[in-house]
Amino acid sequence: MYYLPCTNWIRQYRWSFVQGDLIAALTMASFYIPMSLSYASNLAHIPPINGLYAFVFNPLIYAVLGTCPQMVVGPEAAGSLLTGQVVREAINSGHHGDHAGRKNAQVAGMVTGLAGAIILAAGLCRLGFLDSVLSRPFLRGFISAIGVVIFVDQLIPEMGLDTAAAHSTSGAHGSSLDKIMFLFRHSSEASKLTCAVAFGAFAVVMVLREIKKRLQPRTPWVAYIPDRFIVVVLSAVLTWRYEWHKQGLDILGNIKAKGAPFQAHFPFDSENFHHVNDAFSTSFLIALLGFFESSVAAKSLGTSTSKTKKVVKSDGKEEEEPEGITNVTVSANRELVALGVANMLGGLFMSIPAFGGYGRSKVNASTGGKTPMSSVFLSLITVFCVMFLLPYFHYIPVSL
Repeated sequence: MYYLPCTNWIRQYRWSFVQGDLIAALTMASFYIPMSLSYASNLAHIPPINGLYAFVFNPLIYAVLGTCPQMVVGPEAAGSLLTGQVVREAINSGHHGDHAGRKNAQVAGMVTGLAGAIILAAGLCRLGFLDSVLSRPFLRGFISAIGVVIFVDQLIPEMGLDTAAAHSTSGAHGSSLDKIMFLFRHSSEASKLTCAVAFGAFAVVMVLREIKKRLQPRTPWVAYIPDRFIVVVLSAVLTWRYEWHKQGLDILGNIKAKGAPFQAHFPFDSENFHHVNDAFSTSFLIALLGFFESSVAAKSLGTSTSKTKKVVKSDGKEEEEPEGITNVTVSANRELVALGVANMLGGLFMSIPAFGGYGRSKVNASTGGKTPMSSVFLSLITVFCVMFLLPYFHYIPVSL
């Protein structure tokens, strides 16, 4: 049970858990699958389909090897942005072009694989105790700084200035200050339609978030309304109905054309390391941040709930039955191993880095997820999306 934690929770699994785990997986998919497309396309600068791969392999591997039953593994903005920095270095060096989707995805897979190898090595060396000595203020400050960088980066596609940025070194691959100056110089060229869609969607999400926060004390069920999913679907439908993409609005387009499903590539191929000088240091930083966030999520969730409920048996007697998985101890070393193996497999399929996230794990727990089976369901839902639903992502605006 220590080396293969799934042997513990599988024996305790009951049919009564299926409904909650499935609903939680559907809820998470509605929130985070569109978000993973955005992370891959806008932050990591690789084909959107490679963002989906992070939800295909990583949750499944974590369900087998992880020790926190309700934690869900997936891509985060910080790791995606740092991966994009390495991809941009390869582009700046002239080794790849902006539109060389597969080549850029191979570089991203290298970064993901390196981060996974670092995490795995730390787990095998039993370095999980380092979580207790990490400087929280430093890491939180770094994450806040990444938030600022992401905000500046996202303003370019949200204002429809991608084309202008592609012809400007400061706009496409410059620092945050360079991009701010670029935005001021080219603000008059911004697409009104793209700005309306991007900032309108952001305003709707923030208003709905505030409404849900105010209504939740009286009507708790409003917390389960997938407002972001609704905004994404409505934006895609309106784009298709009114042909906004013909009026200058950038859309995801044919995702399949940018990368066939489940093509593997060895992440540590020497070709990937050409002209990428800071790949290892960036991967180390991604591993550090990912482990820190995963540890925060694991400690917040702890072991699966130990609450019990009364069940009436066939003989009429009442017995107490656990509501979740019991006898589970969260181990920092086993978490490192699980996250390392998951990201090494993800790197093989050129996905972006994925670690445990506090936000999605809380969504999982609050919507009924009690066991790692919710992660398994999430992986299966994502596989279904990759195999059958990609054409329906065609009209999703890139600016979202």
